[in-house]
Amino acid sequence: MHSSDKRGFSRDVHSPEGLADRISDILKCPVTIEDSNHRLISYSKHEANVDDARVATIVRRKVPDKVINSLWKNGVMAKLFESDEPVIVPPVESVGLGRRIAVSVRKNQVILGFIWAQTNDDTVDENTIQILKEAAQLAKNYLLQHQPKQRNSEESYKEFFWQLLSGNVRNRADIERQAKRFGMELNGHMSITLMEFDTDISEMMERHAYYLTETLQQARVIFRLFDQNQLIMLTQLGTMKDSFHDFTADFIHKMEERLHIKPIKGAFGLTYDSPEHITDSYKQALKVLELKEQFPENLQDTYGYHDLGVFQFINEIRKLRTRYAYHNESLEQLKEYDKKHRSEMLVSLEKFLECDCNVHKASQLLHIHINTLNYRLKRITEIGHIDLRNYNQKMTLYLDLLVDKMEMNRL
Repeated sequence: MHSSDKRGFSRDVHSPEGLADRISDILKCPVTIEDSNHRLISYSKHEANVDDARVATIVRRKVPDKVINSLWKNGVMAKLFESDEPVIVPPVESVGLGRRIAVSVRKNQVILGFIWAQTNDDTVDENTIQILKEAAQLAKNYLLQHQPKQRNSEESYKEFFWQLLSGNVRNRADIERQAKRFGMELNGHMSITLMEFDTDISEMMERHAYYLTETLQQARVIFRLFDQNQLIMLTQLGTMKDSFHDFTADFIHKMEERLHIKPIKGAFGLTYDSPEHITDSYKQALKVLELKEQFPENLQDTYGYHDLGVFQFINEIRKLRTRYAYHNESLEQLKEYDKKHRSEMLVSLEKFLECDCNVHKASQLLHIHINTLNYRLKRITEIGHIDLRNYNQKMTLYLDLLVDKMEMNRL
């Protein structure tokens, strides 16, 4: 940007509103300026190409939680916290957010707020970047005037929690310093617990959920927030007798019983003693929910990442199988036999393996006589050249059947 452009940029700007309008005039797009808690400070008069997220922000005088949450999950907020360079923000249609370029406003290392320009353009040139960086310098004084004296607000609380979940802050000293602001100690047997509902959460559901987080005894809830159809909690065990499994199961049971809503999926990550690993526990809990969606029958009563067993690695196994064009010849022979004779050898083998080779239990699930299943197993060994006394072979068959099920669900 030329020096004349810079003088024109700062000329006659005496208020946050004037600054937003001036940025908008130069960039030819709508602009908003927010404080560090995403409360609206000012917005430009530019009305063309306005998206739903902008409208909602102006009406409420604050960015909607669902938009903030999506920005954290997409890594945008982490970038804005880490750098004073402008960040290109891709659109998020699910929350009504169009394409943007954003920059953080800070004094030293303290975030004062943000400037958002709704560009609706795939390309952002160096001139735009320079304009936003200069605008951030001009916005500093306005945001310092609007900075709340007490930062222990609900918005600050959520922001800190998202920083822990995203791994944006992993230095233990920094975490402990921020936690001290909220009067809490982050140590000892902590895990992220997720509750996923089949619809967006209503006010009644939210009230009941918050009540349970305060009253259930199996675990103490340190942090909690709602993100669309999920309740995210940082939970901590009080005694060795307590368990996250019992907490999760009891929470689901009481919510379903009191509100008559189903289904609710629960999940929790590994337990850690230090807060740096909260982000790892969050990713693990999300992985459990993902796998429960893929294998609803197998993982119906599974909540913890450590209880997934071989399912922890099933996606990686599938990728390896695909890379090497692998196929199990025994299963291929059984498929061909079933197709030719309209039999159920493959499903019989699958249930037998799922039941840990318990013929009685498998026959009940298949609704056939135990003798019928024994006959099928004999034929399975003959058709597929399978040794059902060989543990390694049985495990390979089980894994390959799971991968096949994943491929079928993807079609």
